[in-house]
Amino acid sequence: MQTDLEFLEETLVMGVAGKFITCAQQERIETFLREPGVSAHSVLAANMHAARSRTSLIFFLLGCADDYWNRKSMEA
Repeated sequence: MQTDLEFLEETLVMGVAGKFITCAQQERIETFLREPGVSAHSVLAANMHAARSRTSLIFFLLGCADDYWNRKSMEA
């Protein structure tokens, strides 16, 4: 059985392969989830519950990552 992070990694690879997202967007999501102040488990759990498809999950996470990085840039 896959862990949430394994499912996410597979989903992101499929998203890039299907041209739903770019490699840069994949990296943006992965970097966001590795940030010290971000609980990757909580973010994934909340978004996996809300998403009805892998594509929705990708776009939910991309939105979370974009919001996070925008807030972080405003703090600087």
